Amino acid sequence: MNPATDRGDAAKIFAAFALLLAVVSAPLFSTVLPPLVDYPNHLARLHLIASGGNEFYAVRWAPLPDLAADLVVPVLAWAMPLELAGKLFLVLSFALLAAGTLWLNRIASGRWRWWPLLAFTLLYNRTFLWGFINYLFGLGVALCGVGLWLALDERRWLRVPVSAVVALACFFSHFAAFGIYALAIAGVELPPALDLLCDRRYGATAERVALATVQFIVPAILFFGYAPRAVGGPISFAFWRKFDLLFSVFDNYSRPFDIACLVLFVGLIGALAWRRQLATAPRLGIGLALVATAYVLLPNQVFSGSGADHRVPVALFLLLIGASWPSTPLPRRAALAVGIAAVAIFAARMTVIETVWLKSDAVYAADIAAIDTLPGGAKLAVAVPVSEVSAGGIPQLHVATLAATRRAAFVPTVFANATQQPLALRPPYDALAAGISPAVLWAAFVEGSGTAQSQAESALRSYDFIVFADRDPFTVAARPCLERLPSPQSFQLFALRRDRACF
Repeated sequence: MNPATDRGDAAKIFAAFALLLAVVSAPLFSTVLPPLVDYPNHLARLHLIASGGNEFYAVRWAPLPDLAADLVVPVLAWAMPLELAGKLFLVLSFALLAAGTLWLNRIASGRWRWWPLLAFTLLYNRTFLWGFINYLFGLGVALCGVGLWLALDERRWLRVPVSAVVALACFFSHFAAFGIYALAIAGVELPPALDLLCDRRYGATAERVALATVQFIVPAILFFGYAPRAVGGPISFAFWRKFDLLFSVFDNYSRPFDIACLVLFVGLIGALAWRRQLATAPRLGIGLALVATAYVLLPNQVFSGSGADHRVPVALFLLLIGASWPSTPLPRRAALAVGIAAVAIFAARMTVIETVWLKSDAVYAADIAAIDTLPGGAKLAVAVPVSEVSAGGIPQLHVATLAATRRAAFVPTVFANATQQPLALRPPYDALAAGISPAVLWAAFVEGSGTAQSQAESALRSYDFIVFADRDPFTVAARPCLERLPSPQSFQLFALRRDRACF
């Protein structure tokens, strides 16, 4: 292709990229708190890290493979409010995911194309709604890293140090993103290594394998030698969920519309493949196959982590977009029709998302107003039902943790796991947090479980307040020790009266 034409296309594509990035970022700034399940908890932890901890929480750094936001957001918070820094981190994650897909396609296909901009339609996925922000940031780094690896194929003196930095960045961002990066690199290196091996060039084969693997040495040393390890736990598989989980890439707030989007996307890929008009980069195709195989074999539960395989589908779809492109240009009218349809679907998806997020603004503003009535240093127990542990809608699961940010409160549900976060509960609050779960408190006061009531009686003696939170309507049973404070229906805040008995 003419280089001047490619540069002209690149300018148009970059302009579209900037516009699309602005569109997908807009909902982040339309609400006081993005309605992502884990996001309030991340924000509380990042505040504690930026402030160096307090009497309840201690900052304890370790080479953990889950530190993307923990390393980036506190640095941004030096120059801006933490809430803005958190949202800019999400924008940066969007940019890395889309740019990585775009650049990977450029390296694979040899020119800038409109096709990889499809990645923008997938950025609001179930993984994002869960608030797995470190993983998504790391996946963006991984996609960019694979593109770098391919771009530096002929410059091996530069390839080794650059890839070592990328591998380390993936590792510290999130272990799952690091695994996807490693599998993708293995896939793109397998064909040339096999070609050398078939030619009996054993020395060159060994050299190529060594150059590809050297980048993983430092992360391996850190993981096996220095990273805190989980004490153990169950390993379980859910193979029947593998096809269902692929839908999670499109699953947002309107199930019929999201299913239609999945059908249209798969239909487009399938139609192009059926007509032999879908080109793929062979080396990236093997990398995609390795990631897909890992997805099928991955367990659902691994030690202290659940949903290990839930994160992979979005990587599969983005790698597929990055590794493929229409091999035959569509007629002008057909291309225009497809473009208009794609823009219309994208606009509809973003309209649905923005509608829900605008509703969340009023809900979370009321929740935060209730939190702000707490005295500084309060001890706040949290009660939520098991059903609240789900993505979608306007989640309330972790909103209470903002009390640790806004009121320097002790909240037992703040993420402070030594094997996953650089934050730990100080004694005796670690034992207090482990004393009773939010689900048991919910069962005691809302569901009326006698067994749960006996557990709650002793556990609540060390707390000053308790909050009941659920996105669905509920009623807290009247108790002498509970004094309702001004708070919304979905986030009911009570003071604990120690001079009275609950049961």
